[in-house]
Amino acid sequence: MSVLVERLDGVQTLVKIDGKQLARCCEICIHCFKNAEVDKKVYSKAAREIGMATSEVINAVDSLSGVFIACCKKKMTQTAFGVFTESLQLPKDHVSTLYKHYSTNIETIRSGLSEVSKRPPHYKNLNWRLELEMSSRSIHHNIKPSFLLELQTQDGSECKSELLECEYSVMKNITSQLEIALKEIDSSHCRRMSNYIN
Repeated sequence: MSVLVERLDGVQTLVKIDGKQLARCCEICIHCFKNAEVDKKVYSKAAREIGMATSEVINAVDSLSGVFIACCKKKMTQTAFGVFTESLQLPKDHVSTLYKHYSTNIETIRSGLSEVSKRPPHYKNLNWRLELEMSSRSIHHNIKPSFLLELQTQDGSECKSELLECEYSVMKNITSQLEIALKEIDSSHCRRMSNYIN
């Protein structure tokens, strides 16, 4: 059976923590599925309550998210869940705690995943025109380039068109930021999140 969890350090955190710490991390994980954004204070407060480092709590919650998402994707029964968690080499009392949180919150996890998978408006087409102001009455021999952009986006079946005007320096900055974003798509974090969502 394939294991979706790629963060081995997080899985090791799950092996090392006790039952009370695991239960609290499961509660935070379910809270993350209910609310798209979680305040960092939640992690630090929980870390103080259960005697863990904040980074360990974050790793544990990330690993639990991977476990719960993998189980939801495969629609696992209790037996399949047991086999899956055995492959992670978790203690048996941890398996029962995980299954209890998974089975009671499966609809919450699925609804949280469906909210994430709803697509925002996305790029369809971009038309552009370079405009040059060669001179004006007050200033001669001063070239002032600017771009006129028509950005078309699609939201479901609806197409929207926006007109934007920007100077060359702004356009250059947008281009560099988009290149950075394209490089980020190839990162391991982005691939992992893509696996979780799909």
